[in-house]
Amino acid sequence: MAESTTVTLDDISSFKKRALLWANHFNTFCLLDSNQYPHIYYKSEDWVLAIDTVDELICGENAFEKLKVFQAKAGATIFGFLTYDLKNQIERLESRHTDHVGFPELYFFKPRYVITIKDSKVTINRNYPETFELIEMIRKIKINGGAPSTEKLKIEVRSKKQKYLDNIDKIKAQIEDGDFYELNYCTEFFAENTVINPVETFNRLNENAKAPFSVFFKQSGRYLMCASPERFLRKEGNKLISQPIKGTIKKGVTKDEDEALKAQLQYDLKERAENVMIVDLVRNDLAKSSVAGSVKVEELFGVYGFNNVNQMISTVVSELDSETHFVDAIKNAFPMGSMTGAPKIEVMKNIEQYEDVKRGLYSGAVGYITANGGFDFNVVIRSIFYNASTNYLSIQAGGAITYDSVPEKEYEEVLLKAHGMMQALNAELA
Repeated sequence: MAESTTVTLDDISSFKKRALLWANHFNTFCLLDSNQYPHIYYKSEDWVLAIDTVDELICGENAFEKLKVFQAKAGATIFGFLTYDLKNQIERLESRHTDHVGFPELYFFKPRYVITIKDSKVTINRNYPETFELIEMIRKIKINGGAPSTEKLKIEVRSKKQKYLDNIDKIKAQIEDGDFYELNYCTEFFAENTVINPVETFNRLNENAKAPFSVFFKQSGRYLMCASPERFLRKEGNKLISQPIKGTIKKGVTKDEDEALKAQLQYDLKERAENVMIVDLVRNDLAKSSVAGSVKVEELFGVYGFNNVNQMISTVVSELDSETHFVDAIKNAFPMGSMTGAPKIEVMKNIEQYEDVKRGLYSGAVGYITANGGFDFNVVIRSIFYNASTNYLSIQAGGAITYDSVPEKEYEEVLLKAHGMMQALNAELA
């Protein structure tokens, strides 16, 4: 097995862009970028680019058991994703809607090349002199300097505004009837017969958002461009860490206005109610895999600032039970409660009734699993999905509907969440 070599470079920013252009020549790659975000607990890897496949797992049925076997065989860190529709393997559920993007339900790969960057140091899993040859080859790649098109891309909405508002009223009626407490309701923004440059689009999205769990993933002509602020689940030693987000408010124009908006979010009773319901759900999910009595809330209602929005984040931790396989810990917590609602099984049944497309990779998770069973996965939100074979582009966004939800405000929140992706695409609603 090849060792790794570390080199110090003075052109890190341009090297990252060139490395992505090089990676895009391959069928598969995965970039994980924390954007050096300073305030999130338990920071992840700074910048990791996994390229090309030595081995890969593409599966639908019995996915979690197959993942155990694949990870044990790999003998190295593997990268991949889990789509929302794996819920149908965990519970007696179904997904009848169309998936227009077409990612497989579960995909992991053992990469041929792994490039990691921390500060000005570049590490590649190759010996001298191959590392230097790769670096020089990447540095010679030309960066396209052209300005993005001034013509606005037209994006359609799958559920028109009035239908979205009417559905929220129906969801609230079910909440009043006691069917469930909170339901995460999403809609799709899409464009057909559209050609984009995924690398340039991701670079704009990532530069604008600087999110701590950003991902750029290519798998057989399908692209995920993700600026997620949310962690699904991390295993660090025997410690499990989940950081659900519930609660969103816009950024302020000035520092004083931004602090006032953060305080408004911090003490908003509706947002706190949403957050605590999901925290309770996460505690229950982690308890299935953890040592009795080890589940704790390390932080409740923390408010964090990001480039585009402010978010309310809580941190729940536990100790993995030695009798539980770490893949089962992922399975027991999936899909994440922040993207379903509570109680989880009942709301997942109802989500299918209200939404118009399969979620697919949206509200799934992307991340890595190390050879010794450590892992870190994000929540796939604030994302652009693109199928280069069919030229189909998709954005999904939504919010948690509770008894206190005001339909117009919920719709405004959806538009706020979609804004960063629309901006990266130079797009507007049709």
